Amino acid sequence: MEKGLYPKHHFWGCDAIKNESLWKTSVITKSNITIPRVINRLLNRLIFRNSPGFHYEFAAWKSDKNIDLIYSVCGPLSLVRFYKTTKVVSWVFRPPSETKLLITDPYNFRNLSAHKGFLCLTRKAHDHFSQFAPSKFIPWCVDQEMFDGKPPLQNPEKPFFLASGKTGRDYETLVKAASDINAEIRIIGPSLQRPRDLPPNVNWIDTSSDPPDQAIDYLTLREWYAQCTAVCIPLNGDANDTCGYTNMLEAMAMRKPVMMTQSGCLHINPEKDGFGFQIKPKDIRGWVDAINHLHKDHKKALAMGYRGREIVERDFTIERFNKDILVFIETILNKS
Repeated sequence: MEKGLYPKHHFWGCDAIKNESLWKTSVITKSNITIPRVINRLLNRLIFRNSPGFHYEFAAWKSDKNIDLIYSVCGPLSLVRFYKTTKVVSWVFRPPSETKLLITDPYNFRNLSAHKGFLCLTRKAHDHFSQFAPSKFIPWCVDQEMFDGKPPLQNPEKPFFLASGKTGRDYETLVKAASDINAEIRIIGPSLQRPRDLPPNVNWIDTSSDPPDQAIDYLTLREWYAQCTAVCIPLNGDANDTCGYTNMLEAMAMRKPVMMTQSGCLHINPEKDGFGFQIKPKDIRGWVDAINHLHKDHKKALAMGYRGREIVERDFTIERFNKDILVFIETILNKS
């Protein structure tokens, strides 16, 4: 990817690991084993449905004995219990929703116990996965060079509020609230989540399902962050989910207030920490009041935005994130 066109926080520390002079690194890619497409789909649906998939799992297992450690940014792997020598450290975001009994499920307790370590994005994840292997809670980070908090290159024609993202979103509640809001609501979301009837003040920009940035590029997203009054993150209200975390940090880095549905999983709270409002799940009136409040009170919006930037500069830097990862991996490698 061209430098500067993709946020560095989406590398999940892989660039720091690659640049670590003490380690020789390589990327595990899909295996080149050929199987019928229908068989591959069945394997992924029935056996590897909660993992990166058959081809990646097979390639990782095949590399056993040739490498010292696998760093998995896509969650626990399914075949770890069958590894002979390779250590596996995986990222985890939340406790599993149910007990996994299938032996190839990555969240089966035997697979989890075979891991040598877990990097946990939330304290809830740490509390759960630390019973299986050494674990470390590492808060997320944000690329503060791309999302630099500077003014927009061009001022908007009229004030607007911005919402984006696809996972765990509740755009229906936000759209219902828009009818009583005296400002434009600009939503970048998947077409499948688009409500049937949109009020005139809702501007919906369709995205593809994957990747999430095909509708607009990140530089345009950064400009829209800079132009908007505040950022809206309407969520379904799953108490264990991390949805909206990245969106929140990007908005904070851009000095924008954050209005977000309550999350019982994140350790940071827009309202308690002074950079926005927290809204109850499905609370239409809560969205109306919060948005109209900031639409009228420009000074408060500015103060919340500056508070958010202050927090990310202190607690959510890529440098801190990468250092925490490298220290943990070195500790695991040094264990006999």
